[in-house]
Amino acid sequence: MSECVIELNQIVKSYGAVKAVDGISFKVYRGEVFGIIGANGAGKSTTLEIMMGLRQPDSGDVRVLDMDITDEADEIKQRIGIQLQQTSLYDRIKVKEALELFRSYYDKKRDLKEIIDTIGLEPYLNKYVKNLSGGWKQRTSLALALINDPEIIFLDEPTTGLDPQARRELWACINNYRMEGKTIILSTHYMEEVQRHCDRMAIIKKGKLVSCDRPSRLIDSLDHAGTMEDVYLHYAVEY
Repeated sequence: MSECVIELNQIVKSYGAVKAVDGISFKVYRGEVFGIIGANGAGKSTTLEIMMGLRQPDSGDVRVLDMDITDEADEIKQRIGIQLQQTSLYDRIKVKEALELFRSYYDKKRDLKEIIDTIGLEPYLNKYVKNLSGGWKQRTSLALALINDPEIIFLDEPTTGLDPQARRELWACINNYRMEGKTIILSTHYMEEVQRHCDRMAIIKKGKLVSCDRPSRLIDSLDHAGTMEDVYLHYAVEY
């Protein structure tokens, strides 16, 4: 069996009277592309943030790369990469400056020219991030997530708002790193991306894990022929 690189055990997180995450447990294995889906407000973003170490659970255990997310957060952050949906933190600097700044944060550094060439950023290095199109902002964000040659890459809705061509191009970049054996954790609302790219997926509804399996098996679990859109409607949507 593949090595477990992330393990959540009975994670709970509340905001006041609202229990955003309610006893979620699952494992992610090295080299997987693992999807997390759910309706808005279901708790998937909070779950993802807990896995990244950006938010602490109220109770439960989280281990990433066999380290405790609370006690060894600094070491974990050196070994993971995070692509967030928003790039406003570095809007006012040029692409090259953002890459060099993020590179200075890490002990381990991937060759910057190789990242630039793979993602195709060379023509945009001297452009301000705020002036980039949505697709090139997302590519820049992906490059920043790869600076430290991470073992695990977190992608928070990486293709939201992109046109179909930009989505295809971004996924071509992501798949280059998947082929290296990187573990990729993906949150997305595009079910065709889940079906095409994910090895397994977790479905979260009202703070609870309702299913965790391969897309093909979840499709087969329906009582009629269907797609991942039908799986989403069946498992994730509250009627």
